[in-house]
Amino acid sequence: MNRIDETRPTSAGTAPSFLLARFDRLPTMRLHYVWAALLALNMMLEYYDNAIFAYASPTIKAHTGMSTEQIGFISSAFYVGMVIGALVGGWLSDRWGRRPVLVWGTVMYSLGVVATAFVPGYELILGSRFVTGLGVQAATSVLLVYVSEMFPSGARGRFLSVVTMGLTAAAVLAAALAMFYLPTGGPDTWRHLFLAGGIGLLIAPLVHFCLPESVRWCVSRGQFDRAEQIVSRLEARALRQGPLATPQVSAVPYAAAQPTLRDLFQNKSVLRNLAVLFVSYFGVYLAYYTWANWSIYALVYDLKYAQKDAYFILFIWTVVYGAMPFLAMRFLDRWERKNTILFMSVFAALTLAALGMSTGYWAVSIIGGILTVFAGFVLNAYYTYIPETMPTQLRALGNGIVMSGARVGGAVSGVMGAALVSAGGLKYVTWTAAAIYIVFAIPVLLFGPRTTNRSLEAVADEELARGEGDAAPELASPRAAV
Repeated sequence: MNRIDETRPTSAGTAPSFLLARFDRLPTMRLHYVWAALLALNMMLEYYDNAIFAYASPTIKAHTGMSTEQIGFISSAFYVGMVIGALVGGWLSDRWGRRPVLVWGTVMYSLGVVATAFVPGYELILGSRFVTGLGVQAATSVLLVYVSEMFPSGARGRFLSVVTMGLTAAAVLAAALAMFYLPTGGPDTWRHLFLAGGIGLLIAPLVHFCLPESVRWCVSRGQFDRAEQIVSRLEARALRQGPLATPQVSAVPYAAAQPTLRDLFQNKSVLRNLAVLFVSYFGVYLAYYTWANWSIYALVYDLKYAQKDAYFILFIWTVVYGAMPFLAMRFLDRWERKNTILFMSVFAALTLAALGMSTGYWAVSIIGGILTVFAGFVLNAYYTYIPETMPTQLRALGNGIVMSGARVGGAVSGVMGAALVSAGGLKYVTWTAAAIYIVFAIPVLLFGPRTTNRSLEAVADEELARGEGDAAPELASPRAAV
């Protein structure tokens, strides 16, 4: 991967490194909260489209005559779409920009969920859920990249937490609808719930007109004039709050004519980060969905809870989970990201061990609620961390590869969770998930880069220098190259 040539004729204000220095000095503004709210609404719809099928699947089976196997295939089709959406969406985002993929991913998953509400039979629902998964993951992957690139370096974790409030709101909404609306509605109630997911068709134009393209993507693609226009508009807004700090140029950005997997794999350090995060994030999803999807099942069939009691416990867990983004807002930017991942994984594991030994109604409710906060904090830390570890011109592709591995972990959890429930009930489910949390967090602590409160260019420069070593001494001294 090559550095951008700063010797070509440019004005002082549009030199790539100086543009990014001007951008990075911008303070937190109200505009950032507007962007975060819009992205949170987008994430809310994405999660809603995912969760509502899981809640509605028994009703769908009852009113359509589909077999359990067909419901399972439909569920799997969504995850297959997510795997492909993560890879294709990431590649397209690195080539054509963050905003277009976010817009069209939103349009795609919205059309897919609306189609699910109208299509009559198994084959068409199978196809609509695949399309929904494709759009959901393409949009989600790019959304996380956008947060890492466009929000102040000292507040990336805080704003990612604001964005994930949309996920939390969707979780509570979906759980409430499952409890209070689905059981009392008619045979088409589940279709009405899917139809509501089509609101994304109204959100997509707002994303297009309210969110600027990523400045870092523009610079990495040589679109300096476009980047300068965006930065100038943001500077004008920031100056209303007071004078701006002097730009601190720290590194020369890198450019790739067209991002490819070969570009991504050229540097040993980047390849190492990709491998570490792919494996670790796979483990997180494997652990999370093993306990999240099978704990309720174990409460009913292992501990013999009534179904309504088990679902109410799930609702309590979901409501308590709502505290997680507020805690993450306060602490995620204070601690080094990879340390946070390990510590919160250990806390999640300890809570899981306690849950596995619990049988009482309120003990399960309280311990499970605490668990959702720790587990959610782990996911939030990964959401923030993964895009930070990749170079800009290949950030979305690298993020997409890691996200696709996570979806495989989610798929494996279905088979593994079923085997654990059959073998030992809730105890086997929670204790296995606890071990996975700890084991898969260790590689991040040992091999992951430091990213908290650091410029993305400084992180990329350090990692690329580590990968190139003595063969490219100019990379080891980024300041000298400016």
